[in-house]
Amino acid sequence: MIYVCNEDHICGSRIWYGEISLLVRSAFHYEAIVSSRGTYFHVIAGRYRNGNFLCVPNHNFGCELSQFTDTLWNAEKLRRYLNATDTESLVCAIRALTKFNEDI
Repeated sequence: MIYVCNEDHICGSRIWYGEISLLVRSAFHYEAIVSSRGTYFHVIAGRYRNGNFLCVPNHNFGCELSQFTDTLWNAEKLRRYLNATDTESLVCAIRALTKFNEDI
């Protein structure tokens, strides 16, 4: 799946694209490979008892998330781990994951 990044112009005026390769989709989580602007993320995102979570093992971090579509709140959480461009790419990918399955 190709997805759009920076539609809200958080990182300047340019829009760019990323790609998601879905590996696993269950009732409670997604596992996917996300790539955008030369950065590769192995993403595990889903729901647990206290809300939503994101784990990115190849970047050595994990955190809680708001709703997958809440890019502003999720970007706040991710900024401590990633630069602004990669943060924007990843929050847009997380939002795009919801197109695979609206149940999570």
